[in-house]
Amino acid sequence: MVNSKEESVLVSSTRSKKFLKGAGFNLIEVMLALAVFSLAVLALAGAFLYGLESAQVAGKRARAILVAEEGLEAVRNIRDADFANLIDGTHGLAVSSNQWILSGSQDVVDIFTRQIIISSVDSDRKQVVSQVDWEQSLQRAGSVAVATYLTNWQETAVVTGT
Repeated sequence: MVNSKEESVLVSSTRSKKFLKGAGFNLIEVMLALAVFSLAVLALAGAFLYGLESAQVAGKRARAILVAEEGLEAVRNIRDADFANLIDGTHGLAVSSNQWILSGSQDVVDIFTRQIIISSVDSDRKQVVSQVDWEQSLQRAGSVAVATYLTNWQETAVVTGT
């Protein structure tokens, strides 16, 4: 027959084994929950950083397009002053006496490098390409180009009398 002291040790021993088994499962559950939580936090942080980088890339690209369009507008002003000023080749832009002029082979606006490429189509028409390059990041460069055709509209205008 088992006395009450032995019985309490036996019950206590059984409870300890159940507690230890439960504690092992609890530890595994806690570790699994931490792993899932860590993955969720990493995924959210990655999505945030990717979105931030995408916004920066888009902002620089939009600004580069504005710089390229400014180049075309400057060449239109040069054409309006005198079509003969549009010399075939690769040029930069500068301002002299509050007027745009072709200068050098490129110009730099902030982080952007702009080149104006002019080529003749015929005697009264030129193709103008404004190309802008920049360093997006250490591993990646960006580039945009916009193009137009300009005519010697002052020379080719037909004057009709009344």
